[in-house]
Amino acid sequence: MAPRTKSKDHRRKKGPVQRNGRVRKTSRRKSSLSVSQISPGTGPLLTSHEKSSSKKSLIPESNDPLEENVTESVPMPDGYVLVPKGDVYMTRNCRSKTKESHRTVFVVYNKLGKRIQGIRVPAEIYANVVEMAALTSGSRANAVQARDTKFLSHGRKLLKEQFPLIPEESLEIIVNHSFLKGSGRVGRATTTTDKRKATLAVEAHIRHKHTPYEKLLSSGIDRKDAREEVWPAVQAIRKTWEGSGENKENDVECLAIRSAEVVVLD
Repeated sequence: MAPRTKSKDHRRKKGPVQRNGRVRKTSRRKSSLSVSQISPGTGPLLTSHEKSSSKKSLIPESNDPLEENVTESVPMPDGYVLVPKGDVYMTRNCRSKTKESHRTVFVVYNKLGKRIQGIRVPAEIYANVVEMAALTSGSRANAVQARDTKFLSHGRKLLKEQFPLIPEESLEIIVNHSFLKGSGRVGRATTTTDKRKATLAVEAHIRHKHTPYEKLLSSGIDRKDAREEVWPAVQAIRKTWEGSGENKENDVECLAIRSAEVVVLD
């Protein structure tokens, strides 16, 4: 007897695949997932042009046609060098001379686009400015010293006008402390009026040198509480130095006492 053969017409159609007793449905439907869905958390993929535009958007655009803002990751142009930020003379002259030659100054930002690292300028201009800086260093130092001396004289005049009865010793201490260049103290403030600067500088000096303020701090009292405790004494001495008290004779007498008094803070 001949073996039985299955007809093509009677082939069994494949049904759902069974696995572990469960029916797994199969589908040949084409996926319509977006790129962001396929790569969760990474966002849509960017082209090289889009990446470049994204980096460029981190830094502000320059309004100067001869300046271009770039990040430090951008390759250095041929024939250019970096002038690090910090030396005002070098930066100012390198920038101006590059523009005078009708070439572009590249302002370099860090990778996050939040901080300027320096500027890129032609190498020959940088070398020329370095030579100029060496030749003029002496005269520039003298000019700076003259400006500083003038500023201290201006501070001394302010104090004398506002506090005519201030002891000479205290005057010199305040001038050389609060009005000293680079000190960052109130005498160098650019957003405060001259009158206010003089008042704050005098009050600070009185608080530290003519009251037990430092002693209170060292004993563990909070700074705010210590200031409040010595405030009446600070105001009394300040008014004495101003000559604005109700009793001028008493002011002069108090001044004589304060001039000879040395507060020992130990």
